[in-house]
Amino acid sequence: MHPQRDLKDISKKIGRLPTLPGVAMKILQAMGRDTPDIREISEIISLDAPLSAKVLKMVNSSFYGLSNKITSVHQAMVYLGLNTVKNLALSFSLLRTFEHKNKSSFDYVQFSKDSLVGAIAAKLIAEKTNRQHGENAFFLGLLQNIGMPIMSESMPAQYEEVIKKTKSNAASLHEIESQLLGLNHMEVGEYVTHAWGLPANLTVPIGVHHIPGRLASVLDDIKSLSGDIESLTKTLHLSSLYINLFNGSDTKANYADIEKYVQAYELNSVINNSATVKEITEGIKSIFPIFEIKIDEKKYIDIIETARYESEKLSSDLLNQLHNQSECLNQLTQQVCLDGMTQLYNHKSFLEILHLEISRATRYKTPLSIIIADVDHFKSVNDFFGHQAGDHALKCVSSHLKELLRDSDHIARYGGEEFGIILPMTPLKEAIQAAERLRKSIESEKIVYREKSISVTMSFGIALLENNRQIDVEGLIKMADEALYDAKNTGRNRCCHYKLQNPEKTLASTVLVIDDEEVVLVTVTKMLERLGYTVLAAKSGREAADLLHQKGIKIDMVIMDMVMPDTSPDQILKDIRDIHSETKVVLTSGYNLSNGGNENLLKKTNGFLQKPYQLAELSRIVKATLNN
Repeated sequence: MHPQRDLKDISKKIGRLPTLPGVAMKILQAMGRDTPDIREISEIISLDAPLSAKVLKMVNSSFYGLSNKITSVHQAMVYLGLNTVKNLALSFSLLRTFEHKNKSSFDYVQFSKDSLVGAIAAKLIAEKTNRQHGENAFFLGLLQNIGMPIMSESMPAQYEEVIKKTKSNAASLHEIESQLLGLNHMEVGEYVTHAWGLPANLTVPIGVHHIPGRLASVLDDIKSLSGDIESLTKTLHLSSLYINLFNGSDTKANYADIEKYVQAYELNSVINNSATVKEITEGIKSIFPIFEIKIDEKKYIDIIETARYESEKLSSDLLNQLHNQSECLNQLTQQVCLDGMTQLYNHKSFLEILHLEISRATRYKTPLSIIIADVDHFKSVNDFFGHQAGDHALKCVSSHLKELLRDSDHIARYGGEEFGIILPMTPLKEAIQAAERLRKSIESEKIVYREKSISVTMSFGIALLENNRQIDVEGLIKMADEALYDAKNTGRNRCCHYKLQNPEKTLASTVLVIDDEEVVLVTVTKMLERLGYTVLAAKSGREAADLLHQKGIKIDMVIMDMVMPDTSPDQILKDIRDIHSETKVVLTSGYNLSNGGNENLLKKTNGFLQKPYQLAELSRIVKATLNN
């Protein structure tokens, strides 16, 4: 932070502090609450139609690469997270403040271009070096030079002189600003963002991003944040060099500057400069049109070609380093296949390996078994001992399971506290024995975290690929899942194997899901289909009524949200009882029903399911309701 004397000096020189746009103030106020409300923040953004349109265009662009189209701000938050969408909205609302101003020689269009290039570069760099800073880096990259338009508006005549001298002087902009005005845009940017209430880990990097060597003297006062600030400062510094590359006249010199600092920061194993230039160019193609900014295709092609040419001209010493980078990249390729925390195969790799093993077992008619295992009551470990202890426990369980398996077996972190194990050349009897051995070993294992002993148990579901049945990856996993649910529902800490039911009893029950939230509707539908049910979906009371009145459809069960915008729950229940008198009905809600007022409604149904849904709980309630 600036000393108090410097703050007063900056305030005196720039005059009245620029105010935040109203929507930005509301977002920051909402984020300042102990528990930020996603719906409140999504509504704030949605009420600003131009802003929400830009946010939705951005999240649907190739820059984020989502497979499904996002149609609302709330849905964007569900898919990308609150922090990502919040930062996009703040970034665009602040950038909009400085659009279409031509009162001076300051080039606001070029400033917008540079800001977006800086944001794209910062996000890409952070994703390669420290993924958790990705969205903060985008926000910072966009705001890194916000001091420039503020100085241009606060002291227009003096800043005109700065711009003139910059065009005829080899010195950098911030050096000329300090020489002529006694302060520079980094200091102003840090001061203004601090005054707006942004945290130190965001404001401090803005204050030193052109001269990161000054950071050490600042960190003495904020040691608790030093790691985040140092990482973000390096990211912001590199992004500013990429701005120079895309805006400057001396492409070769600017490219060399980036190479120098990538190596100085020891990031050459994860940042390929030439590839990053291409990625930034692709980001520009995706994002500039959102802001109606023209793309200079020829200029960017020339930059890419220069980057490629300079890469090929690297010295023999650098070529040796590139050889080392190649080895590191091979390691990174392996890491893409691994779960970051447990170092087991990740979910994607598990599916790929299982596909290969099924093909091999089918071709050679050899046995293949899989196990889906889950740590029992893992939430209690997190709640009682803390999330760090929970992470430690998962690492220990992962390591222990891997040690007990054969070299030919494959183990993956399937998701959360769930593990997938592939046992090639293993018949069902041996797979059950292997699962039981794992279960007993985990049960007896004592995990110690900070002198505290943690005991966990696991449930195991085993399934065999039978030679006379055509089963794909999803089908085999589903069989193991069902066995795991049996283990969970019969007491946990046990092993169960999939038992093929009598075909006469395997006719899938039909479940109608009624919910006006599309994300919930899709999620529950997929869950139920995974459990083997036939699913009908309705996102309104009117759609539900149409399905209920269709002839030839037997609906065994209805899962219905208690609050529908177009029809009362009593009316839907009446339609169900009039047309499908034997149909079971379970109500759902995200609210706790202990407040009362719902007793009469609940008495007319067969049960209640609290949102958000857990797959195991959904399976248990649906099975119990249908069998009751």
